[in-house]
Amino acid sequence: MAGELLQQAEKLPQAAAILLSPGSIFGVPQLGCALTLATGFLAWRHWRRRQRFSARLLWRVLARSRKLLCHPSTGADAIYYLINTFAIGGLIGWGLVSTDLVVTHVVRGLNDLFGPRLALAFPAWGLRACITLVAFLAYEFGYYADHYLKHKIPFLWAFHQTHHSAEVLTPLTVFRVHPVDTLIFANIAALCIGVSCGLFIWASGQPVTPYDLASANIISVLGFFLLAQLQHSQFWMPLRGIWGRMLLSPAHHQLHHSLDPAHHNCNLGSFIGVWDWLFGTLYMPPKASPRLRFGVEQAASAPHRLPALLLSPFAAAWRAVRRG
Repeated sequence: MAGELLQQAEKLPQAAAILLSPGSIFGVPQLGCALTLATGFLAWRHWRRRQRFSARLLWRVLARSRKLLCHPSTGADAIYYLINTFAIGGLIGWGLVSTDLVVTHVVRGLNDLFGPRLALAFPAWGLRACITLVAFLAYEFGYYADHYLKHKIPFLWAFHQTHHSAEVLTPLTVFRVHPVDTLIFANIAALCIGVSCGLFIWASGQPVTPYDLASANIISVLGFFLLAQLQHSQFWMPLRGIWGRMLLSPAHHQLHHSLDPAHHNCNLGSFIGVWDWLFGTLYMPPKASPRLRFGVEQAASAPHRLPALLLSPFAAAWRAVRRG
């Protein structure tokens, strides 16, 4: 018993790092930024409507959020947060492809086929800026491709529907992902980023690394602060027009989680809407918030309990295989 407690104590810094790191998809700085953005948007919307904005109004909005935090769905999100923080490495680490390894093999293969390239006479900061953008776009494409396949292939949907079984959305919902779902996504993302960066490094003729912050791509970090927290929330904050095609606002992702059949399989990207726009899956959110319901139609009998969340997808995947 003492040994188990010691092991858990040793893992506490990891949880603290996730909550405080600017490179984390969920943390105290990111939540603070999201709250500031939501407050600013609420104040701006009331100013546009010539309505009075007050601290009392903000308090009422926050008070309504308590119901979301007490929902069983949020409790399941919290359990998945713990799984994905402390146990995910042990569960799927054996099956993860290394992005660096993919880069190495791509560069080596291109050198063997075409020979090494002469180093480009280009400023180092410019090359790093370019590969940062390349890596980000490759990640976003990998995210889109993975997400598209999981919404179209029943075997993959069996695992991905764990994420969609959330009946309320909070920033913790981002962790509500089945380990098999995570394994598939992580490998697709690693391949997309590794191949793209390998091509860039070979073409530039020199080793180049993206700009990062706390081991995360600097552009993705902007997404963590400006979009990720509110995408998994029930605060309606739409982007429309050209910005609604370039970026996926919180409202875009809330439509993605909607039970309404008109919204199924839409807005499959992470932070940018470019791939949805190009491939015809973009659904522009209306200005006014519709009444959305979240979850899945054929949910498990206990959709927010750990055994159902972890084991039911395997049974659903087997049924999908048997149906062909």
